[in-house]
Amino acid sequence: MENELKLNILKLGSKGQEELRKKIIRKMKQHGNTKEVAKICECSLSHVKSTWKKYKDGGVKAIKATKMGRPYGSGCRLTAYQESIIERLITDKTPEELGLCGHLWERKTVSELIHQQFGILMPLSTTGDYLAKWKFTYQRPKKNITSRIKKQ
Repeated sequence: MENELKLNILKLGSKGQEELRKKIIRKMKQHGNTKEVAKICECSLSHVKSTWKKYKDGGVKAIKATKMGRPYGSGCRLTAYQESIIERLITDKTPEELGLCGHLWERKTVSELIHQQFGILMPLSTTGDYLAKWKFTYQRPKKNITSRIKKQ
């Protein structure tokens, strides 16, 4: 329990991490002892050492905050052009008109359309993500009262 850190560096975000790095640099200039600085800043010894090394090698520029995570859109299976084509086909045509089975656009039908148009196999969950991105929502078909009356 004594070795457990009070500060979780990953939860700080990029700006918070930059502030911590600056604090580490200030304390290292004052004290010069990595163990002492780690205790003062409530972070690991390895973090203090790596931050100090980055600072010595590249200066203040090396410890600046950077945008974290994967770039937006880098994991997309469809290009923007392909998305626009599929979106237009869904709004303008029915599945039957495009040679697909079913009367309504479902995730499975949209996935089949993507495979038919571009040869890309799309999981249903990813297809649902694209439909949500394009602002298509689940619509329950309206009950037809006249057909029930005729049956009786």
